[in-house]
Amino acid sequence: MGSRQSARLPPAIPTPRLTGDIERVAQQLKVQLVEQRATTEADLTKIFASLKKGAVDGMVIISPKLITNFPGQILRLSLEHKIPFGHHRDALVEQGALFSYGPDYVEVGQNIAGYIDRIVKGARPADLPIQQAARLRLVVNLKTARAFGITVPQSLLLRVDQVIE
Repeated sequence: MGSRQSARLPPAIPTPRLTGDIERVAQQLKVQLVEQRATTEADLTKIFASLKKGAVDGMVIISPKLITNFPGQILRLSLEHKIPFGHHRDALVEQGALFSYGPDYVEVGQNIAGYIDRIVKGARPADLPIQQAARLRLVVNLKTARAFGITVPQSLLLRVDQVIE
């Protein structure tokens, strides 16, 4: 594998499909994954403290529980240790994550409202079609990129849905 590394903090019970997807993409990109397990704030602090400066190029956290319970600590440690962090929630980019790439939650909310309306009017949930987000949004925080010494190519900036400065 290549010399680049990315720390990945998996959920307490790893999701095999998601883990497998990340591993496949990492192989394609020749990125070495370093897996660390965390469930508490103390675990997160300990993991970040153990990382050698400059040895990790980025971080993905696949545990919804960690993101939900400790977003401020994750962002603070990411910035302090200069480890870029990406996620699927725009709100984290507004708070300092480098980027997000994920569903358009406004669209998802509108779809949910449509489902609720149909159910309230008598539709059986089992009869409703399964839908997947039709659109993914890419949001980039240029302030964070500058803090990490990352130059975001103009070709990428032309494709983002939102730039945070």
